[in-house]
Amino acid sequence: MAQKEIIEQLFRRCYRPMIHLARILLHDDKESEDVVSDIFLELMNKDIVPESDTALAFLMTSVRNRCLNIIRNQNIQQRILHLYLLDDKLDEHEAEEKEERIHQIRLVIDEKLSDDNRRILLEHYQEHLTYHEIAFREGISEVAVYKHLKKSLDTIKELVKR
Repeated sequence: MAQKEIIEQLFRRCYRPMIHLARILLHDDKESEDVVSDIFLELMNKDIVPESDTALAFLMTSVRNRCLNIIRNQNIQQRILHLYLLDDKLDEHEAEEKEERIHQIRLVIDEKLSDDNRRILLEHYQEHLTYHEIAFREGISEVAVYKHLKKSLDTIKELVKR
């Protein structure tokens, strides 16, 4: 019971600065109220009682972290929606051209590039390895990695029709 009273006191003392921070970060009153309410609900459910001298800092950090998670998730959702809308804008002809171009590039990679060039190209663009990581993995210099990639890209540009 004492824990509940402590959390109620923290709520009365810290609610305003917490809401203020959430509103600054989220620019949404309702979402800000939800964030602060969720934090106090979690304190109650998990039997967490922050130390009195660090309680405000703990609560403000909790607000900041939750708000940043919300912002990050919103950004991801917006990027996905943007990509979906871009795909949706392609008409059937453009989509077919894009597919054909990808097919041509894949054929050049599979059939015209040397094994070393293909492997290094895929390590860089599919596995997202840096020149340094590829050089270490392949036992070659970073300059050699650059030369393999340049030769691969030049071959693809030369053989793929525009």
